[in-house]
Amino acid sequence: MIGLLVAMVALYFGRDVLIPLALALLLAFALSPIVSLLRRRGVPRVPAVLLVCLLFISVITAVALVVSSQLVELASNLPQYRGNLSAKIDSLHEMAPAGGAFSRLTNMIGDLGSAVSEAFGAAGQAADRPLAVRIEGDDSTISTVWGVLEPMLAPVGQAGIVLILLVFLLLEREDLRNRLIWLFGDGDLTRATAALDDAASRLGQLLLAQVALNMAYGTVFAIGLWAIGVPNPLLWGIISGFLRFIPVIGTIVGGALPAFVAFAADPGWTMALTCVALVVVLDIVVNNVIEPLLYGNRTGLSSFAILLAMVFWATLWGIPGLLLATPLTVCLAVLGRHIPQLGFLDVLLGSSPALAPDARIYQRILAEDPIEAAELAETAMAETSRREVFETIMLAVARRAQEDRERGAVEGPRRRAVAHGILVVVEDLNDEPVPPDGPYVACLAMRDELDQACAGMLRQMLADQGIRAVALPPGTKEAPAGAAVIAACWSGRAAPSAIDRSVRRAQARLGPALPLMIVMPITP
Repeated sequence: MIGLLVAMVALYFGRDVLIPLALALLLAFALSPIVSLLRRRGVPRVPAVLLVCLLFISVITAVALVVSSQLVELASNLPQYRGNLSAKIDSLHEMAPAGGAFSRLTNMIGDLGSAVSEAFGAAGQAADRPLAVRIEGDDSTISTVWGVLEPMLAPVGQAGIVLILLVFLLLEREDLRNRLIWLFGDGDLTRATAALDDAASRLGQLLLAQVALNMAYGTVFAIGLWAIGVPNPLLWGIISGFLRFIPVIGTIVGGALPAFVAFAADPGWTMALTCVALVVVLDIVVNNVIEPLLYGNRTGLSSFAILLAMVFWATLWGIPGLLLATPLTVCLAVLGRHIPQLGFLDVLLGSSPALAPDARIYQRILAEDPIEAAELAETAMAETSRREVFETIMLAVARRAQEDRERGAVEGPRRRAVAHGILVVVEDLNDEPVPPDGPYVACLAMRDELDQACAGMLRQMLADQGIRAVALPPGTKEAPAGAAVIAACWSGRAAPSAIDRSVRRAQARLGPALPLMIVMPITP
């Protein structure tokens, strides 16, 4: 805990240095494949890095110019929407019942709309009249220029630092890689190489998939807004594409901005409602269809981990933290996957289940929730065969229950509840067709309910092969008519002497003439 607190304090107070470094690392992961491609084509390292960085700066500059021109056009058109906005706010007031929650909501929207409307009017009046200039005091020209440039120097300086770090990281990539391997420990090159390859692969694939998907999303969104008639569709397409790099929040903000402009620009409600519908449909299709196919398990993060990472990094670093949340959390999960001392990070953040399938089912049975346990077993059977589920999962569940019994962890009513839960799960998987009448195998439970569950599994597996079978509870006095063979079922380990005694007693009760075979799971 002390180490975690120290790390959080260092991240917070060192954000002025760490944020540019993290942005440069992220861009280096995204651009290094292009540098490698140029190197394979015979271009020397320095020209390849400079060419890639120049291309990147050109693309960013072109996008910034397009966005700025679109913003200027939008600002010039804002005063025209003042009347539409005022009329819609008045209509909302008329529809709202007095004193209700909807009335309070419309009042809030009205106050916001009035403020925006006044801002639109002020913008229009300012555009129509010359700007009044008054000089006060004896400030020098240098101080005046500094007062104008000072707010711009911080972001420009940050961008310059990121660019310098990016060039350095691309030029010294191999040297930095070797130093990281030394930090891991040069005596464990296998683990260090695996960790670096895993991080580079996951981040590279994630960034490539995000760039492709967000560009496609922005293009489709812009085309849809153009078809609807929303002003400046190119601006909203670019903004929504960039904002999608911020999980969850980016999509909401990127859709709310053009929806508000449509609300103000259209005298009716059709444009705004259609814009909202477009955002919802695109979000549903992308989140539920395209992203699972495109991303798959590239990040290695759970959904909860992504939300937790957004809150954590936004608290420490603000807006840049939201942008860097997913890549930085991917790196933490990779460290947890390859460094034993940090294994808790992989458990907390990783997408792989923390418990094995048999442990998950047994835990729900211990919690007296056989319905969820049966659902987990059905999910496993949908991915593999019934025999595989029985042999690798349900027998392991029975073995866990047997071990808990032997050490006295489950006793009395809870012991019966656990056995009943396992029987419920086994019977819930029973959906095989009934074999034709004729001789059958009598699957006899030798000791208790756990053996009865084993007998039920054997009966279903035989039925899958077209062999008629019947499961008999423990203590059966005589063999049913028509039994051809007895399968004596044990769910776990047993001493040879105990098996011999149990078999002799079963033969004495059921008749020594019937063939008897012993069925036991192979345990590690």
